Amino acid sequence: MHILEKDLKNKTIELEVEDTEDLWHLYNLIDIGDQLCGYTTRELRVSRRDGSEERCGRRRIYLCIEVEDLHFQSFTENLRVRGKILSCPEEVYSKGQYHTFSIKIGDIIRIIKREWLSFHEERLSLAEKKERQNAIIVTIDEEEAEIFLIKGNSILHMLSTSSNLPGKYLDEGKRSSERLSYLSNVAKEVIRLAEREKAKIIIGGPGFTKNDLYSLLKNMNVVLDVVLEDASSVGPSGVREIIKRGALSKIFKESLIIRDSKLIDELLLRLAKKPSMVAYGLDDVKKAIEKGAVMSLLISEKIFKSANPEQRLILEEMCKNVEKYGGKIYFIGSEHEKGIQLLNLGGIAALLRF
Repeated sequence: MHILEKDLKNKTIELEVEDTEDLWHLYNLIDIGDQLCGYTTRELRVSRRDGSEERCGRRRIYLCIEVEDLHFQSFTENLRVRGKILSCPEEVYSKGQYHTFSIKIGDIIRIIKREWLSFHEERLSLAEKKERQNAIIVTIDEEEAEIFLIKGNSILHMLSTSSNLPGKYLDEGKRSSERLSYLSNVAKEVIRLAEREKAKIIIGGPGFTKNDLYSLLKNMNVVLDVVLEDASSVGPSGVREIIKRGALSKIFKESLIIRDSKLIDELLLRLAKKPSMVAYGLDDVKKAIEKGAVMSLLISEKIFKSANPEQRLILEEMCKNVEKYGGKIYFIGSEHEKGIQLLNLGGIAALLRF
């Protein structure tokens, strides 16, 4: 992400989207109620004397909206932001109308917030860094393979494929040939994704198929950083098992998922041994904040994103009060096991000083 203008005193930044990961950061950075401005295309209409309208084609214009909804589609690498039009050229009729920005790589946008909090600035700082640590997790057995991409604190499902191998005792020569083809196809997809995302690779699954894929990748004429792990299943449950085993920490230590896991583990440990040193649920956390007792505030990104404007204002005020007393705010991803555990506690919790 290339920051073109940063004026937090006036609550404004202007930036250029440089890659796909920037879209994910923007999804987490843009909140409902923010103003979003940028160039887009809009259909022009001319009013006739009889009251009807005539379409005059589309024109590129600069337009601002108040954000009411946003949606990130990882499979299309598309961030769509919708809201009511606040300003645009006079010749474009817009009173009471809505517009959807479809943000893509190369776009320049301006974001205006009511308040830039520390976690917003942390997300900006993270997006500006060029050294980004991504990981690919491949779960595989004799029947199927699933490929996942770990970006920040997000787990994105990228590919599912079946081997369609013949029975073990029928036509062994054909089976061996098709098995090699199956592994080769998976390996090619992993290499393509690893080169595009500059990602390290973890291979896991039951049995010996993962070992054969590992050997195949190692013998290919490409430089890859590959780690082999055991897992009892293929798919999301296998990914959760691999992450729980600490595989991510073997290839990079500063992952947001690892950070989230440590925070939730500390929360659960305190709940079990020192319940007076934690608060969870909106009411209890709010009381702890008012006492200045909150050291770390943990909020589910899913809860924050789905909050209505009134709820969002309450959460933002809580965040500001935590910062006022020297506490830190952490937004926890909801697409991994630890994030789900926080959701089960109401989506908001706090580690207390006293």
